Amino acid sequence: MTISLEKIFFAYILRNKKFFEVIEPFFFKNAEIQFVFNVLKKYLRNNKDSEIPHPKQIFEMVQLEDFDGLITKEILKSILSVSLQHYDESNFIVPRFNAWILSNKLKIGTVDIIDETRNLDTITDFKDVLESANKIKSIVENMSKTDFVNDDEDLGSDFDDAEQHLQDQSKYKVKTGFSSLDHILGGGWDVQTLNILMGMSNAGKSLWMQNLAIRSANIGYNVLYITLEMSEKKVMKRLGSMRLHIPINE
Repeated sequence: MTISLEKIFFAYILRNKKFFEVIEPFFFKNAEIQFVFNVLKKYLRNNKDSEIPHPKQIFEMVQLEDFDGLITKEILKSILSVSLQHYDESNFIVPRFNAWILSNKLKIGTVDIIDETRNLDTITDFKDVLESANKIKSIVENMSKTDFVNDDEDLGSDFDDAEQHLQDQSKYKVKTGFSSLDHILGGGWDVQTLNILMGMSNAGKSLWMQNLAIRSANIGYNVLYITLEMSEKKVMKRLGSMRLHIPINE
C-alpha cells in the first residue's frame, strides 16, 4: 500500500462520512494520515450529527491534539489536497478501497480468533467452550461482512421517471386466499405496507389471522405465525383443523 493510494482513500472517506464507522485509524500505514484520521474519527463519534469539518477546522483540531508537532501545515495540505476528479471512481478507487477495508477486517478478525483460541486448552467446561465457539463465530461473521461495499443509497422514487410508476402486482402484492378480499385490496396485501387487522376484544382477530395464514399457505406462500397471547396447543388445534380438514373437536 503506497502513501499516494492511502491519500486517495482518505480523500474518498472525506466525501463519504459513513466510512468513519467502518475504518479504524490503524488501517493506514502512514503515521501522519493515521493521526489525522484518528482526530476526525473521535470528533465525529462525539458529534454524530456534524458534517465533515472544513480543512481549516481540521487543521485547528489536529493542532490541539498534536503535542509532538508531527503534522505540519505542509503535511496536512498534502493529505487534504488530493483531487478525486483525476481518478476513475468506479473502476479504480472503489475496487481498491473495498479490498483495502476487507483485507484489514480479515487481519483483525484473524488476530482476535487466535487470541480466543489460546485459552481453549485450559477450558474443560462445555458451557465455556460453547461461549468461546460463539465468540469465534461472531468474529468470523463480523470480519467477513461486506455491507460497506455497496455505496448506493435509496433516496426514494423519481417521479419524473415513468418506469417508477409501474405497478407489478406479482412483485408487490401477496394474495390473501380470499378472492373478495383480494379484489378490495387491489390484488392482495401490499408487501411494502404494514397491514394491521384491528377489532374489539374477542371479535375474532386471531381466528381471521389463522384463516389468512392457512389460505396463504394453501396457495404456496411461506407463512410465519407468531402469537404473544394464545397457547401453542390452541393455535395448532385451529390451524390443523383448517389445513388438514379435520373437525376441530376431533
